[in-house]
Amino acid sequence: MLNRRSLMPLTLPQPLRCNTTPMRAVWILLAAVMLGLAGGYAWSALQPKPHGHVPKGVTPKLVEAPETLSDSEWDARPADTAPLAVETDRPDPTAVEQSVHYSGCNEVRAAGKAPLHVGEPGYSAEMDGDGDGIACEPHKSRG
Repeated sequence: MLNRRSLMPLTLPQPLRCNTTPMRAVWILLAAVMLGLAGGYAWSALQPKPHGHVPKGVTPKLVEAPETLSDSEWDARPADTAPLAVETDRPDPTAVEQSVHYSGCNEVRAAGKAPLHVGEPGYSAEMDGDGDGIACEPHKSRG
């Protein structure tokens, strides 16, 4: 009598199972890419061609547009010869920076103005130890 074990060596080796979750994900991704490519190609074929298409070897002819009333009005306008007005009542920003002077960061902290940023009155590069644009920064705790 033949049993199942005796028939095993006579069968052909079976291929690997493609029923695993990662393999399904690969097949789904592959199918999505293929459908996307086919759909993109079909969509591009359905788009209308531009009306201004000029075939190769044909030189387009320039057409003169008729002059309109607005064109003649624009040409007849007076030329702008007056210079632009410059606002002079604003204070000079460098003068603002120089209007306040602190001898050091201790004086800035005593005045309650620390930290000073670039452009603020009293800022100077000598008080900015790390050159980041902020002078008289609070001391970082060492820990």
